Amino acid sequence: MTNPFFTMKKLLFIFCVATALLSCEKPKIESINTNNSRDSLTYQPKVAGSLWKYNRSAAGGLSNVDYNFIRLTTDTLFAGKPFNTYSNDADGTQYLRQDGDKYYQILTASSNKPELLVLDALRNVGESWVGGVNGTDTYTYTMKQKLPVYTLDGFTFKNTLVIQQVRTNGSGNTTLNVDTYYAQGVGVVKTEGTVSGIGVTVKLITLNLK
Repeated sequence: MTNPFFTMKKLLFIFCVATALLSCEKPKIESINTNNSRDSLTYQPKVAGSLWKYNRSAAGGLSNVDYNFIRLTTDTLFAGKPFNTYSNDADGTQYLRQDGDKYYQILTASSNKPELLVLDALRNVGESWVGGVNGTDTYTYTMKQKLPVYTLDGFTFKNTLVIQQVRTNGSGNTTLNVDTYYAQGVGVVKTEGTVSGIGVTVKLITLNLK
Protein backbone atom coordinates (compact mmCIF):
# COMPACT_ATOMS: atom_id res chain seq x y z
CA MET A 1 0.00 0.00 0.00
CA THR A 2 1.32 3.46 -0.94
CA ASN A 3 2.36 5.66 1.95
CA PRO A 4 0.27 8.87 1.61
CA PHE A 5 2.92 10.89 3.43
CA PHE A 6 5.58 9.72 0.95
CA THR A 7 3.30 10.57 -1.99
CA MET A 8 2.66 14.06 -0.61
CA LYS A 9 6.39 14.69 -0.19
CA LYS A 10 7.03 13.46 -3.72
CA LEU A 11 4.37 15.77 -5.16
CA LEU A 12 5.75 18.69 -3.17
CA PHE A 13 9.25 17.97 -4.47
CA ILE A 14 8.03 17.85 -8.09
CA PHE A 15 6.14 21.13 -7.59
CA CYS A 16 9.23 22.85 -6.17
CA VAL A 17 11.44 21.64 -9.01
CA ALA A 18 8.90 22.77 -11.62
CA THR A 19 8.60 26.19 -9.98
CA ALA A 20 12.39 26.59 -9.93
CA LEU A 21 12.64 25.67 -13.59
CA LEU A 22 9.91 28.12 -14.55
CA SER A 23 11.53 30.92 -12.59
CA CYS A 24 14.79 30.32 -14.47
CA GLU A 25 13.09 30.26 -17.86
CA LYS A 26 14.44 33.05 -20.03
CA PRO A 27 11.99 35.38 -21.80
CA LYS A 28 11.58 34.93 -25.54
CA ILE A 29 11.12 37.45 -28.32
CA GLU A 30 7.43 38.25 -28.64
CA SER A 31 7.25 40.35 -31.81
CA ILE A 32 9.43 42.08 -34.39
CA ASN A 33 7.83 44.84 -36.44
CA THR A 34 10.19 46.81 -38.69
CA ASN A 35 7.38 48.65 -40.54
CA ASN A 36 9.62 48.99 -43.63
CA SER A 37 11.71 51.49 -41.69
CA ARG A 38 13.94 53.77 -43.76
CA ASP A 39 16.77 52.79 -41.39
CA SER A 40 16.91 49.22 -42.71
CA LEU A 41 20.65 49.45 -43.47
CA THR A 42 21.82 50.95 -40.19
CA TYR A 43 22.85 49.16 -37.01
CA GLN A 44 21.03 51.71 -34.84
CA PRO A 45 17.67 52.91 -36.25
CA LYS A 46 16.97 56.49 -35.29
CA VAL A 47 13.45 57.40 -36.49
CA ALA A 48 11.59 59.15 -33.67
CA GLY A 49 9.03 56.99 -31.89
CA SER A 50 10.78 53.68 -32.60
CA LEU A 51 10.54 51.39 -29.58
CA TRP A 52 12.63 48.46 -28.38
CA LYS A 53 11.69 46.45 -25.30
CA TYR A 54 14.44 44.51 -23.57
CA ASN A 55 14.77 42.10 -20.65
CA ARG A 56 17.88 42.28 -18.49
CA SER A 57 18.66 39.47 -16.06
CA ALA A 58 21.58 38.65 -13.79
CA ALA A 59 22.76 35.21 -12.73
CA GLY A 60 21.41 33.86 -9.47
CA GLY A 61 18.22 35.89 -9.74
CA LEU A 62 19.97 39.07 -8.59
CA SER A 63 17.84 41.09 -10.99
CA ASN A 64 15.29 40.62 -13.75
CA VAL A 65 13.75 43.67 -15.35
CA ASP A 66 11.96 44.60 -18.57
CA TYR A 67 12.55 48.09 -19.90
CA ASN A 68 11.67 50.27 -22.90
CA PHE A 69 14.24 51.92 -25.13
CA ILE A 70 12.59 54.68 -27.20
CA ARG A 71 13.99 57.06 -29.80
CA LEU A 72 13.02 60.60 -28.82
CA THR A 73 12.49 63.55 -31.16
CA THR A 74 15.43 65.52 -29.77
CA ASP A 75 19.18 65.48 -30.40
CA THR A 76 21.92 66.62 -28.02
CA LEU A 77 25.40 68.05 -28.49
CA PHE A 78 28.41 66.52 -26.73
CA ALA A 79 31.76 68.15 -27.43
CA GLY A 80 30.13 69.86 -30.40
CA LYS A 81 28.92 66.57 -31.94
CA PRO A 82 25.19 65.78 -32.41
CA PHE A 83 23.90 62.66 -30.65
CA ASN A 84 20.48 61.05 -31.09
CA THR A 85 18.59 60.87 -27.79
CA TYR A 86 16.89 57.72 -26.47
CA SER A 87 14.76 57.17 -23.38
CA ASN A 88 15.79 54.14 -21.32
CA ASP A 89 13.53 53.09 -18.43
CA ALA A 90 16.37 51.25 -16.68
CA ASP A 91 19.43 53.47 -17.19
CA GLY A 92 18.09 56.92 -17.94
CA THR A 93 18.51 58.93 -21.13
CA GLN A 94 21.05 57.52 -23.59
CA TYR A 95 22.96 59.24 -26.42
CA LEU A 96 24.06 57.52 -29.63
CA ARG A 97 25.75 58.82 -32.77
CA GLN A 98 26.41 57.30 -36.18
CA ASP A 99 29.28 58.52 -38.35
CA GLY A 100 29.33 56.43 -41.52
CA ASP A 101 29.98 52.84 -40.40
CA LYS A 102 31.07 53.88 -36.91
CA TYR A 103 28.71 54.06 -33.94
CA TYR A 104 29.42 56.02 -30.77
CA GLN A 105 27.75 56.06 -27.36
CA ILE A 106 28.11 58.41 -24.40
CA LEU A 107 29.03 56.55 -21.20
CA THR A 108 26.29 58.16 -19.12
CA ALA A 109 27.11 56.11 -16.01
CA SER A 110 30.34 58.11 -15.70
CA SER A 111 30.56 61.67 -14.43
CA ASN A 112 33.12 62.29 -17.20
CA LYS A 113 30.59 61.30 -19.93
CA PRO A 114 33.25 60.07 -22.41
CA GLU A 115 32.37 59.07 -25.97
CA LEU A 116 32.94 55.36 -26.77
CA LEU A 117 33.31 53.90 -30.25
CA VAL A 118 31.18 50.81 -29.57
CA LEU A 119 30.85 49.54 -33.14
CA ASP A 120 32.98 49.83 -36.27
CA ALA A 121 31.08 47.86 -38.88
CA LEU A 122 33.95 47.83 -41.42
CA ARG A 123 36.39 46.02 -39.14
CA ASN A 124 37.41 42.51 -40.15
CA VAL A 125 36.70 39.52 -37.92
CA GLY A 126 39.42 39.33 -35.27
CA GLU A 127 40.27 43.05 -35.40
CA SER A 128 40.24 45.07 -32.16
CA TRP A 129 40.17 48.77 -31.32
CA VAL A 130 40.25 50.94 -28.20
CA GLY A 131 36.81 52.50 -28.03
CA GLY A 132 37.62 54.96 -25.28
CA VAL A 133 39.05 55.60 -21.82
CA ASN A 134 37.24 56.60 -18.65
CA GLY A 135 39.61 57.45 -15.82
CA THR A 136 41.76 54.34 -15.36
CA ASP A 137 39.30 52.11 -17.26
CA THR A 138 40.01 51.19 -20.88
CA TYR A 139 37.25 49.91 -23.19
CA THR A 140 38.45 47.56 -25.93
CA TYR A 141 36.22 46.15 -28.67
CA THR A 142 36.73 43.19 -31.01
CA MET A 143 34.81 42.12 -34.10
CA LYS A 144 34.17 38.48 -33.18
CA GLN A 145 31.77 37.37 -35.90
CA LYS A 146 29.89 38.57 -38.97
CA LEU A 147 26.76 36.46 -39.40
CA PRO A 148 24.80 36.81 -42.68
CA VAL A 149 21.88 35.11 -40.92
CA TYR A 150 21.29 34.94 -37.17
CA THR A 151 18.24 33.22 -35.67
CA LEU A 152 17.00 33.92 -32.15
CA ASP A 153 13.76 32.46 -30.77
CA GLY A 154 12.60 31.66 -34.28
CA PHE A 155 13.14 35.21 -35.60
CA THR A 156 15.73 35.69 -38.32
CA PHE A 157 18.04 38.71 -38.40
CA LYS A 158 20.33 39.65 -41.26
CA ASN A 159 23.95 40.81 -41.31
CA THR A 160 24.46 40.50 -37.56
CA LEU A 161 27.76 41.69 -36.08
CA VAL A 162 29.01 40.19 -32.81
CA ILE A 163 31.17 42.66 -30.87
CA GLN A 164 33.11 41.77 -27.73
CA GLN A 165 33.48 44.59 -25.23
CA VAL A 166 36.15 44.30 -22.53
CA ARG A 167 36.74 46.83 -19.76
CA THR A 168 40.05 46.70 -17.88
CA ASN A 169 41.04 48.84 -14.92
CA GLY A 170 44.38 50.43 -14.09
CA SER A 171 45.58 47.20 -12.50
CA GLY A 172 44.90 45.25 -15.67
CA ASN A 173 41.90 43.42 -14.21
CA THR A 174 38.90 42.72 -16.44
CA THR A 175 35.74 44.14 -14.88
CA LEU A 176 33.43 43.72 -17.89
CA ASN A 177 33.44 41.17 -20.72
CA VAL A 178 30.32 40.96 -22.89
CA ASP A 179 29.35 40.03 -26.44
CA THR A 180 26.73 42.21 -28.14
CA TYR A 181 24.78 41.15 -31.24
CA TYR A 182 23.93 44.05 -33.59
CA ALA A 183 21.45 43.18 -36.35
CA GLN A 184 21.24 45.37 -39.44
CA GLY A 185 18.04 47.39 -39.49
CA VAL A 186 17.27 46.43 -35.88
CA GLY A 187 20.10 47.37 -33.52
CA VAL A 188 21.02 45.37 -30.41
CA VAL A 189 19.20 42.03 -30.18
CA LYS A 190 21.25 40.41 -27.41
CA THR A 191 24.11 41.06 -25.00
CA GLU A 192 25.61 38.41 -22.76
CA GLY A 193 28.69 38.08 -20.58
CA THR A 194 29.95 39.15 -17.18
CA VAL A 195 29.95 42.45 -15.30
CA SER A 196 32.17 42.47 -12.21
CA GLY A 197 32.16 38.66 -12.35
CA ILE A 198 28.35 38.35 -12.46
CA GLY A 199 26.67 36.80 -15.50
CA VAL A 200 24.31 39.23 -17.24
CA THR A 201 22.02 38.80 -20.26
CA VAL A 202 20.13 41.52 -22.13
CA LYS A 203 17.68 40.36 -24.77
CA LEU A 204 15.27 42.01 -27.18
CA ILE A 205 11.62 41.18 -26.40
CA THR A 206 9.63 43.35 -28.79
CA LEU A 207 10.51 45.81 -31.56
CA ASN A 208 8.32 48.41 -33.24
CA LEU A 209 10.23 50.61 -35.70
CA LYS A 210 8.80 53.71 -37.32
